Amino acid sequence: MSISAEEEHPKKALGWAARDSSAHLSPFTFSRRDTGEKDVAFKVLYCGICHSDLHMIKNEWGNAVYPFLPG
Repeated sequence: MSISAEEEHPKKALGWAARDSSAHLSPFTFSRRDTGEKDVAFKVLYCGICHSDLHMIKNEWGNAVYPFLPG
């Protein structure tokens, strides 16, 4: 029996995503897996976007997959 995506990745998360190469970011809800025994969990208070993220958001390197969550 195969596992559904919701069962495999049960944790809901929120990020800011580019949905196309326009460089506009908007709220994006996605699912992630549970934190495992060998993982580290932390609370992100601030986040930046580096220059490489800007290239990816705008698909300037031609390999972006949307939605793209930079940072």
